Amino acid sequence: MIVRKLAPCRTALCAAPAYLAERGTPRRVSDLKDHNCLGYTLSRALGSDRWSFGIDGAVTVPVSGNLRVNNGDALVAAAIAGQGLIYQPTFLVNGEIRAGRLVSVTLDHPAIEVAGVFALYPADRRPPAKVRTFIDFLAQRFGSVPPWD
Repeated sequence: MIVRKLAPCRTALCAAPAYLAERGTPRRVSDLKDHNCLGYTLSRALGSDRWSFGIDGAVTVPVSGNLRVNNGDALVAAAIAGQGLIYQPTFLVNGEIRAGRLVSVTLDHPAIEVAGVFALYPADRRPPAKVRTFIDFLAQRFGSVPPWD
């Protein structure tokens, strides 16, 4: 397969305003132990039992919570409902942050950037012109700051 990176994939720690009003806003990664951290089961860095922060994910913190799922949209819905903190890619949460349904939380270590958004196509043949043009368009449109960021 041929891989072409289209955009970075940044992450954000966030929760509903009601959750933060009731439980307080964490300020340090160590504060996460006192919060209901809703876990994503398909990621190591944003997983259900530990989250990574800092440059290259160098700071890892154990987390726990009462919900663990394999779907980011389900986590977003649970967070909007005030159930806890989530740590998800910005393409899933920034619309909700802009709408005020979620609030981004900044800690003493920055959120990580996960692999990215990529286009994949078979290496054994050259993609049709319309596919190459579409991939070029997406790469140009997303650039280093994708529209969801």
